[in-house]
Amino acid sequence: MCSMTDKARKTNDFDVLIIGAGPAGISAGIWCADLGLRTAIFEKEPEAGGQLLSIYGRIENYPGLFVANGRELRDRFLTNSERFGAMPILSTEIVDFDPEAGTITDKAGNRFSARYFIFATGVRRRKLGIPGEESFVGKGVIRSGTRDHKLARDKIVAIIGGGDAALENALILAESAKKVFVIYRRDAPTARKAFVDQAKANSRIEFVPETAAVAIEGNESVSSINLKDNLGTTKQLPVDIVLIRIGVEPNSELLKNKAELDENGYVTVNHLTQTTIPNTYAIGDMANPASPTISTAVGGGAEAAKTCTMLIEEKLV
Repeated sequence: MCSMTDKARKTNDFDVLIIGAGPAGISAGIWCADLGLRTAIFEKEPEAGGQLLSIYGRIENYPGLFVANGRELRDRFLTNSERFGAMPILSTEIVDFDPEAGTITDKAGNRFSARYFIFATGVRRRKLGIPGEESFVGKGVIRSGTRDHKLARDKIVAIIGGGDAALENALILAESAKKVFVIYRRDAPTARKAFVDQAKANSRIEFVPETAAVAIEGNESVSSINLKDNLGTTKQLPVDIVLIRIGVEPNSELLKNKAELDENGYVTVNHLTQTTIPNTYAIGDMANPASPTISTAVGGGAEAAKTCTMLIEEKLV
């Protein structure tokens, strides 16, 4: 069986094109290949996996598997994908989608056509957009409490956000940090009660409600974070480490002004994962803010592939 890359070199015309190679896209690719559809999966990053590559702790709730981290689960997905000849085409960013012409175009100007399109471009972490947020990455601004917990040993940490991810990271970092401040805009954290109760019981964790971070400062590395409360009072808080966890936003730009999106940019789909654009599907986190799980993403991939197959078979009758 030839690989996706081989297929793409031979023709630019497909039954199904999949954009994004996280769990949803890989699942859709496996199912499409198994069902005999001419398919290609495009991934803009140099490696497949999507949000799986940002999971550094154990994954215990995916049926049938217990893995140490997201990368291990990604590797298992790709092993299965390779078996079906459904390997993603990497470092290929799709920059335009023309639903009327039935084509997508990559950054290099290559155009690909298909009967059906499956978007699985996932989500990205929402940014604060404040001074120092980007310039201090790797110099005190960290990406993960699980991965970078050793950097916080005996340090003062500020976590921005009050949801599950913020509190979970606070609990992880409090195991080694001297102090962890959890800073959020609302009057109470939105995280699940179990996380909040554990954090409140931890003497190293301090809640800073009704407060926004407005700047991260330092010289060679982070030395402080500037805060502003809901009354307009400002103060400078000395910290060594900053972790931002204020939620995610969908990578739905290719469908903007084409498909129906909700107020937060998530793609609206029906029970078959179909968007409001004919022959176009959206799966995974970009279309499922209520249940952004690996299981949901994988199931959506199968649903989209099966639906495409049934439609193609009907048209061939």
